[in-house]
Amino acid sequence: MRTLPRRLCRDEATVRTYEGEAAVGATFADAIPVSGRWALTRQLVRNADGVEVLSELVGYVAPEAAGLFPPESQVTVFGHTGKVISVSTHARPGQPVLAKVMCT
Repeated sequence: MRTLPRRLCRDEATVRTYEGEAAVGATFADAIPVSGRWALTRQLVRNADGVEVLSELVGYVAPEAAGLFPPESQVTVFGHTGKVISVSTHARPGQPVLAKVMCT
């Protein structure tokens, strides 16, 4: 397996990539669809500040899609909209396999 197989990427999520703060609040890029494997699963995880938070949604996407999911981005799948807590790339030596996205 070189990367996440397409046959496992049956779920389509919509992501609005976080771009930063403006005078009116958070700004996001236009929504784009991303295929992957998503599950509504509760897990206790640590955010970028090291604080434990409850994740309600976990997704596995192709490693090249990891850049679409910086913390604070919005992800909508299965009618649930969550905020990205963290994203991590999982790899074998020298070969990225998938990106794991944890959301509230």
